[in-house]
Amino acid sequence: MKIGVIADTHIPDRQPALPAGLRQAFVGVDIILHAGDICTLGILQELQDSFTITLAVHGERDEEDVRRFLEGRRVVEFSGRRIGLVHGHRERPAPWWRRLLRRIAQPDEGEIREELLAAFQDVDCIVYGHTHRPYVQMHRGVLLFNPGPAAPIDGRRPSVGLLEVDQHAISGRIVDLDGA
Repeated sequence: MKIGVIADTHIPDRQPALPAGLRQAFVGVDIILHAGDICTLGILQELQDSFTITLAVHGERDEEDVRRFLEGRRVVEFSGRRIGLVHGHRERPAPWWRRLLRRIAQPDEGEIREELLAAFQDVDCIVYGHTHRPYVQMHRGVLLFNPGPAAPIDGRRPSVGLLEVDQHAISGRIVDLDGA
């Protein structure tokens, strides 16, 4: 099974529409997972109309109707492989000064990975976004997979991911949308 993975589309606040290279990158995908910061429900509808069934979770930048419609995290299963899906932002209430410091400081990747691994039990893969940094690496037997931002953010080029899943294995790769 071939799964398209996308996160941080940020439409319309960072880009006006889905990236042009998405059509080529998602050729032949069976399903799409969106790891949040979609912003509007219309983007999910566009993904479904243009490609295939799209499952998603909300992020911190999503509009209220997106937050009402989607969960903050979920587990899906394909070919006997369980995949945790979450945006990756911290929803814990914090004083204003701590929230400000988090916005200024880059998130600590090691801390984020530990929080992701603690948030899901008995999964083969955790798909997340939020950091705007593509990442594909095994940690304690779990594939941590961040497709990177689908929007050009903080000087980063837009990217998405592809997961290949069967009953024996799960693997992922990042697709640069500028080169798609």
